Amino acid sequence: MSRQSSQIEMIGGKSPRQRIWEAIRKLNGKGKTFTQSLIEKQANADVSIIKDYFSALSKAGFITVLDQEHVNGICIRNIYQLIKDNGVEAPRVDKKGNLITEGTYAERMWGTMRRLFIGQDFNYRELAANASTPTSTCSEIAAKSYVLLLARAGYLEITSRGKAGEKPALTRYRLLRQMNTGVRAPMIQRTKLVFDQNLGKVIWQEPAGEQDE
Repeated sequence: MSRQSSQIEMIGGKSPRQRIWEAIRKLNGKGKTFTQSLIEKQANADVSIIKDYFSALSKAGFITVLDQEHVNGICIRNIYQLIKDNGVEAPRVDKKGNLITEGTYAERMWGTMRRLFIGQDFNYRELAANASTPTSTCSEIAAKSYVLLLARAGYLEITSRGKAGEKPALTRYRLLRQMNTGVRAPMIQRTKLVFDQNLGKVIWQEPAGEQDE
């Protein structure tokens, strides 16, 4: 994937689906209907992504085709209306219109820190175990990477460093109270950038040329 296409996918830390949903709600709040081409301009998202998401939202009962119009006498363009407002978060639906209720790994790990480990320390293995569900295991590799980057970004403090030897121990972390910014999990992007969805800003970015420890 090119650098340009990557930037188009994630703008301001928001996914294409989130931007599409926000554009739909904004127009709906003004009492307006919308088309896919109008949302493309508002959301700065790829046409194919908009088409697929519209199809999923329609099947799930969030939007409906209210009317149709002829464009240059060649094709018919659907005019949509929002009929079920899910709130600020974009509905998570699959291609068949089924709701996806289980959170992402990051959402589950962040929720676990805020719910089970608030005021308590933990290591990445404990986090992975508690963020797993009967149908979806959160890997220790994912948990280790997530806590490492959140620590670098200043969300977590180290309460005790790991050590090797006869009695090895893992590094333990604690979520800082002032960095418990809200329910939306900090996003880790490909460029090793941490974006806080609650504050709407980049909290930390890996310096150019820096390598993992």
